[in-house]
Amino acid sequence: MANLVYRVVSACGALGYGYPKESLDLALKGRVDAIISDAGSMDAGPYYLGTGSEYFERDAVKLDYRHMAEAGNRLGVPVILGSCGMAGGDRNLDYMLDVAKEVFAELGIVNAKVAVISAELDPEIVIRELKADALRSTGLGPELDEEALRESTIVGQMGIHPLVTALRSGAQYIFAGRSCDVALFASDMIRRGIDAGLAYHVGHVLECGALACDPGSPSDCLVAEIYDDNSALFVAPNPARRCTSYSIAAHSLYEESHPQLQFYPEGVLAMEKTTFFAPDARTAGIRDSRFVRAGKPWPLSIKLEGARRLGARKVSLLHIDAADLPKLPADVLVYGRNGVQSRPVAAGQRELGIIIETTAKSEEAAVLLASLLTHYLIHYGYPGRKATAGNIAYPLSPNLVSFRRPNGQFGAIVPSGTRDPVFFANYDKIKMAVINLIESEFPAALKDATYRIIDADETAPAVLVRTIDRDEASLAVRHAAEVARITNLVTPKSGSLVGLDAADAYEWTLYHLLRNEDVIKKIMFPIAYYDAKGADWTRTGTARPEYFDIGGTGYPGNLDDRTLSLIQPVSVSDHQVGEHRLLDMAVVIRSKDAGINRLTFDIIFTSAENYEIALSSNVFTRENVGHILGVPPDRVVGAFFVDTCNAIKITIDRPNISSSPDERDVFGAQQQSAIENLAVPVYAQALAKTSSL
Repeated sequence: MANLVYRVVSACGALGYGYPKESLDLALKGRVDAIISDAGSMDAGPYYLGTGSEYFERDAVKLDYRHMAEAGNRLGVPVILGSCGMAGGDRNLDYMLDVAKEVFAELGIVNAKVAVISAELDPEIVIRELKADALRSTGLGPELDEEALRESTIVGQMGIHPLVTALRSGAQYIFAGRSCDVALFASDMIRRGIDAGLAYHVGHVLECGALACDPGSPSDCLVAEIYDDNSALFVAPNPARRCTSYSIAAHSLYEESHPQLQFYPEGVLAMEKTTFFAPDARTAGIRDSRFVRAGKPWPLSIKLEGARRLGARKVSLLHIDAADLPKLPADVLVYGRNGVQSRPVAAGQRELGIIIETTAKSEEAAVLLASLLTHYLIHYGYPGRKATAGNIAYPLSPNLVSFRRPNGQFGAIVPSGTRDPVFFANYDKIKMAVINLIESEFPAALKDATYRIIDADETAPAVLVRTIDRDEASLAVRHAAEVARITNLVTPKSGSLVGLDAADAYEWTLYHLLRNEDVIKKIMFPIAYYDAKGADWTRTGTARPEYFDIGGTGYPGNLDDRTLSLIQPVSVSDHQVGEHRLLDMAVVIRSKDAGINRLTFDIIFTSAENYEIALSSNVFTRENVGHILGVPPDRVVGAFFVDTCNAIKITIDRPNISSSPDERDVFGAQQQSAIENLAVPVYAQALAKTSSL
């Protein structure tokens, strides 16, 4: 019988999402070797890196970390955070350190060794690499520009080495800037001699908290147990969730361009031969993943991210009569027509704009309630949910606009939308559940502010007008002209909001690989150590990360993410005997950003039979996928089969860089409607094949 050698707790998908304290308490029963959480992401847009601000409410971040720190202090185990403060820049990191010092003081944490790891990089170093033509693209865009880089805040996604170095030094509390999510979890396992393939794959499953469960949610805990036979088991401490081989295999696809290859600073995680298994009804495991120390750019490469200010922004939201919708030019963003995607909603289908609007006596109260409604609405998991990456698409980063009303009160709005028919069927229940959650967890938020959720569709359209300019006078003139372009054609209804001052607009300027090992090893990711006595932290020293080889060489498999598991056309020699709605064939149909320049779609089928019917239909070849999604075939990175979980993954070059001025869906979480509405032809030979399964 295999022996348990390591047990790690993932608190949640991102610090600030929140998680049940009861789940953490259950997770802490028995052996615990580390408590870890990702604290950020680039998903929410460049604003948070460019400004150094946090995405989540401070109280939510503090509460999540307080539970982790209290447990770490009581058990004496490492507590690790990465991508601190959301974007992982130095200002974001400082924000998290301020929160942590408050927590340490309140909990009486003393004589604790703390490690702080910076991830920022001087733009001038990056410009030198640009001039030497040494930066490697990760896809289409962003276009590199020297002046834009000079104006940018730039971070690198650290791998495991800075974290392992801090752990080896004896640091118990680690606060890292921008980090590879997986590295946060893999680092301590690698330090303890656990196989790299297992460590990285476990890290990928854990980094979103309980999202890998059934039902999944990033707002809950997940536990991984590592055994001496090179296997790992995943356990959901919350009895309302379970881990299945299907849910773990499906999550292994999440947010990645390829279903079986994942690329990290130190090498490539290859999952072509991974085995997924389930010893019981609530527990699932993995084995046989490989980590490959491949040729250049691996090792060693660091993904760089850069963000700069584009300018000030004004926003108007105009409610109009349905009869006036045909009068508006095709390029105008209208919820009910093209608010979620630039392609107009197809005949017979629906697009729903969801406008969250709050009112309060203070700006803080209006913003808090609008933020809570938005966060819960986008992530709420409901029975039958298929778009598991997010329920709504929002076009702004930050997604919220606060303003002062004519009567002196404060307001906040969040425009968003969806085309998901499954969401429509559950919409009323979802709204009720979201309000109940806020009443339970943040009762003061509903007492201090009022809200309304406005539906905007073809029967009650809403126009969103956005203008960006570095010159405020020019901005006012331009925005007024863009609004007049609408109002000269239609008359806005009462409740419209005109000329709101939104948060400044930022853009991604860099998403490339740095391959200069001297810069990586000698300059990036400096470590500072502190002796913490409550809120009083005394700096005790500094260190450079120690680098060493990870993974194996001589891998016999395919590491080409353009050809491995690519769906090929099938010769169909017999007649079509029917067709199935894809919505009836799949348990998950989701879209999600895979970085800032790619979109990925996951279709996870209800059965092996439906999976084989889909593969035999020729619907999912590269050419046909391009036609379905309205992109040229050369913008389709690949359409891949995934036998381990009866899934198809499709990845395309993003039509625009995430959070661009014309953005409609910052997270890319509601771009799947063209796929959702597919009818898949059924051929006799496919039925014959499935009958043997």
